[in-house]
Amino acid sequence: MQAQVKSFLNGLRIFQQSLCFAAFLGMAGCLMYDVLKREITGSGAFGAPQVGVIGMIVVSYIGVGLASASGSHYRPRFADTVFPQKYHDLLDRIGEFGFALFCAFMAYVAAMVTLESVELNDVSPVLRWPIWPVQSTIAVGFGMVAVQHFLYGVFMELRPKPSGEGAELANEKQADEIVHGHDDYDRERAAKAKGQTS
Repeated sequence: MQAQVKSFLNGLRIFQQSLCFAAFLGMAGCLMYDVLKREITGSGAFGAPQVGVIGMIVVSYIGVGLASASGSHYRPRFADTVFPQKYHDLLDRIGEFGFALFCAFMAYVAAMVTLESVELNDVSPVLRWPIWPVQSTIAVGFGMVAVQHFLYGVFMELRPKPSGEGAELANEKQADEIVHGHDDYDRERAAKAKGQTS
């Protein structure tokens, strides 16, 4: 079961990367075309900045899932020192389920807003495009993150190690060598220099 879940999470990450890459290319392409057209003809491309903003929104909300998959998302660490080490695994699991629940709620809210925009036929002021496809990316982004963290809570072995973790702290002797080790080196060099001049 864990192997299938791992395969699913890898496929989900590839899907997120593909969406972000396509949105980034669209955003960069529109803005570059706008700048080039402005330099050549003196007027920018109609709607290019708005399309660029749409691409940025897609990259931002889909990119949340990529940050979670790589362990780069923000994680509060205040509980690490408050509770004993033996409770850390339980707290990590609770944190995963809690964050999954939060993202599921945000996905629900975004989905309700999207459905309301569909019913009202809301369109963007400049492009006159329906805005619900852009709003739906917010719901999809949060939904994918909710699924990811729910699975991380069930299968803790698949949970990515948060960025910055895994590095061991130096013990007292190592810290002393790091801070004062150069003093011995400087004394040795000074003694050698004195011996050579005498």
